[in-house]
Amino acid sequence: MPDTQTDLRALTTPSPLPPAGPDFPDEAAEVADLRRHKLMAGGCLALAALGWGASHTGVLPPGAAAPLRAVAEAGMVGGLADWFAVTALFRRPLGLPIPHTALVPRNRDRIADGIAAYIDREFLAPTMLVEQLRRMDLAARLSGLLAGETSRDRVADLVVGMLPALLREEREAAIRGTLTRALRRGLAGVDLRFAIARVLRAVVESEALEGLIGELTERAMLMVEDRRAWLQDAVAERSRWWIPKAVDRRVAGNMADAAIGHLFDLRSPHSEVGRDLRRWLAELPDEIEQGSPLGEKLTSIVNAALSESSFAQLVGNAVGTLREMALEDLAKPDGRIREVVAAALGSLAEQLDDADLRARINSSIEEAFVAAIPRWRQNIQAFVSGTLRAQDVEDFTRRLELRVGRDLQYIRINGTLLGAVIGGVLYVLNQALGG
Repeated sequence: MPDTQTDLRALTTPSPLPPAGPDFPDEAAEVADLRRHKLMAGGCLALAALGWGASHTGVLPPGAAAPLRAVAEAGMVGGLADWFAVTALFRRPLGLPIPHTALVPRNRDRIADGIAAYIDREFLAPTMLVEQLRRMDLAARLSGLLAGETSRDRVADLVVGMLPALLREEREAAIRGTLTRALRRGLAGVDLRFAIARVLRAVVESEALEGLIGELTERAMLMVEDRRAWLQDAVAERSRWWIPKAVDRRVAGNMADAAIGHLFDLRSPHSEVGRDLRRWLAELPDEIEQGSPLGEKLTSIVNAALSESSFAQLVGNAVGTLREMALEDLAKPDGRIREVVAAALGSLAEQLDDADLRARINSSIEEAFVAAIPRWRQNIQAFVSGTLRAQDVEDFTRRLELRVGRDLQYIRINGTLLGAVIGGVLYVLNQALGG
């Protein structure tokens, strides 16, 4: 599983945004809505232009052309000024290289950083998040969730249902490698003399010791018996020339019988040699702990074994076997793992009845949350800014226009209407003051 930082580190790598266009119903509706409001704003400007044109046709009654022209001209000025202002946000009006236009595409990075900073400042402030966390009272919510047997069973089903995904075969290699490295690193900081001595002491003090001595001596006696011919040849090679062969064979046979007899005596804890062997074995763990040459040799052997590929294979086999056993158990409706999970949840539910425990849990969650907030804030801010910066400038501009363009068209409409009203008011004032 995972180094866990489940860290929002992965989120800081901007992922490609989905393609825009009519294939997305929501965006298609936004495009149609923006087009409709642009037509409304354009219609208001066109109406003002028609009024201005009509005032110059000479077909209007005397005294009507002048006020209409004043109202229409002011409406056209207001509408055109606001059209220019709204258009200059997203592109160059009429494609002309007018300074301080196409503000959004030219300042895409600044806008991205500003949006990220705003989210960080307004939504990710530690005091605000901690206050919200306290209102949630997670321990109380968990206690309420686990209080009922039905809801507790659902939680157990959810936990058990998630485990097979965590035990997928493709994750086995990562688990195996992580476990192997962890074991080697942990054992590297351990004085293996004490571990070896502890194992030997457990063997010496166990009832299996006599059986082990009996098995080893039995094998040794069989080995000596099988090597009688070799022993006779070895004695004959080292014997004097004048000693008869029969004597050499007799000597070799006596040596073999003596060795077998000695090994047989080792089997008995009541024989002198048997007592010596068991006394040496009892003292051996202490000797190894004190740093005897034998302890150093055993330690070097164990260290060498831990660095070999066989150790990794051993861990891999153990992980694979445990994974298969766990999957088989999870497939059973009454499996042992589910029973353990259910029991653990039941025990947790009982403990959460304690108000002091709930307070301690909430306090621990809050402390962990406060410690993680700085890293989360940095990652979230970097993610928002990086995602917006990674977007194509034209696509970024188009998407932003779709989100705010409708409201901006009302600026054009209001500008046309307000200009017309102001034009009418000024015409009336001019007439009154002139009169």
